[in-house]
Amino acid sequence: MKRVLLGLAILVIVVGGALAYKTWFSGGAAGIHGPLEYAKAEPLAAPAAGGFQMQTIDLGEGAVPLITVPLDTWGGYAALFAANGGAAPSKDSLFYKEGRFAVKLVHVEDATDQLKGYAAGQYPIIWAQMDSLPLLYDTLKSDKRVAPKVLGLFDWSAGGDGILAKPSVKNPADLKGKTILTSSNTPFAFFLLWYLAQNNLTGNDVKVVWVDDGAKALQLFKNSPEIAAWVSWKPYISDCLDSKSPNFVPNARLMISSKDANQLIADCYIARRDFLEGNQKLAASFVRSMLEAVDSIGPKTYQDMAAFYGLKAPAAAQIMLADVHIANYPESAMFFDPKNSIGSEKIFNLAQEYYKEIGVLPQTADYDPSEVESTPVLAAAGKAGSFSGQKNSVQNSFNTNADLSFDSLESRTVVLTDNVALYFDPNEDTFDIDSDQQEIRDNMERLDKVAEQTKFLSTTAIELVGNADPSMKQSFKDKGPQAYVEAAANLKQLSEERAAFIKKLLIEHYGLPANRVISKGVGWDNPIDLTDFSKDRRVDVMFVSMK
Repeated sequence: MKRVLLGLAILVIVVGGALAYKTWFSGGAAGIHGPLEYAKAEPLAAPAAGGFQMQTIDLGEGAVPLITVPLDTWGGYAALFAANGGAAPSKDSLFYKEGRFAVKLVHVEDATDQLKGYAAGQYPIIWAQMDSLPLLYDTLKSDKRVAPKVLGLFDWSAGGDGILAKPSVKNPADLKGKTILTSSNTPFAFFLLWYLAQNNLTGNDVKVVWVDDGAKALQLFKNSPEIAAWVSWKPYISDCLDSKSPNFVPNARLMISSKDANQLIADCYIARRDFLEGNQKLAASFVRSMLEAVDSIGPKTYQDMAAFYGLKAPAAAQIMLADVHIANYPESAMFFDPKNSIGSEKIFNLAQEYYKEIGVLPQTADYDPSEVESTPVLAAAGKAGSFSGQKNSVQNSFNTNADLSFDSLESRTVVLTDNVALYFDPNEDTFDIDSDQQEIRDNMERLDKVAEQTKFLSTTAIELVGNADPSMKQSFKDKGPQAYVEAAANLKQLSEERAAFIKKLLIEHYGLPANRVISKGVGWDNPIDLTDFSKDRRVDVMFVSMK
């Protein structure tokens, strides 16, 4: 199901009194059969805003505040349904029990209408991606009433989004100069910019065409030879890759998905500042109820979601959750921890730099994440101590250290791109991974990075090439052909065993799939330093793109 987003790729501008979508690339949608129209990056303008007035409702025990929340079709809202016990206001909801207020969920698929209602004061709380906040803040900051404040975390996309490529893109660097199809109303603007940056590219290095209809975009990707890659989402990804589907695109492959980068696309709930300033306790109760409800998502939730979205069966709603991870309290606390290298602050800062780079934020923009975060609300929600039974199941799942490694925004590199070498003692084909020997400790640090790279980029494979030092090569030559051939064969076997040992480590110790690790040995035929033979007792680790 298509997910319509209020995130980074979406803002609203006033055009002739009417509200219209603007994405980070504007310039019109491409025709399916006509020439491609390339998008241009343009700054965004703000919608007109009004004041907020709290609605009330009487559920039989006197009037209480009523919060109306608009939702599009997305499984990540499951905890909201669980907390509310459905879409209608209810005194049986956690919101009513925790904070004596009611919540009403309304189906608003159009992102324009959602943001229009937010700006007008109809919806005090809406959802947005964390990476959207630099743009949302820049656009809305002139009216302090509607300036966004992040209350908490709904979910992370964990497989629902991805980038498809055609055979002309053999590795990520091949995207330079290519035409990439993306969609408005999606999180893929940030996802694409992030992926390009991992390969030392920017949004200015590619040509972009956008089509906001998934089915039409699929046909364009399938039928236009000019389109080299498509930033897409499920079910279109599955449809494109399924050989039994009429929409199958031969030789297309998934370069990366949000399953690989499963803490990158973070869906948050944001509140108007004027609402938050007068309702701190209510906001904390809203967050606490959401976090408690994570543990009660089940058949009743799927039934309520199916009814809300007009699905044929609860099972269809349950499927919607397959590609998202609903965040509980410890996971939310981790996300908003300023020390978290893949948390809210780092994503905000990274998105801000990307958007300055392509011109949708002014170069002078220097917003602090604290301007959009409301961490006291999350802290207040957690004070009750009712979340001790919840466990953090996503920590270290993005890569070994849960670390994007963008300590310096100037480096633009967050994955290991260089090949590495692992070293062995003379005549040894293994080493003790728990050894305190510095050379072995260095080997293990390198292997940690190799595993990180391979785990989080789903189309990266590694080739291990074992080597042996040629220090005795001339000596065996002097002994005659037979001695030389036997020595060469023995050292070829030694080099193969070294590579096989590293392969076993990567599979058994680090849990890498066996089909993504290949190994071979070349004996003493590939020396790199004829003065320091210790550098030839090695296994080279090379990263390759899976075809």
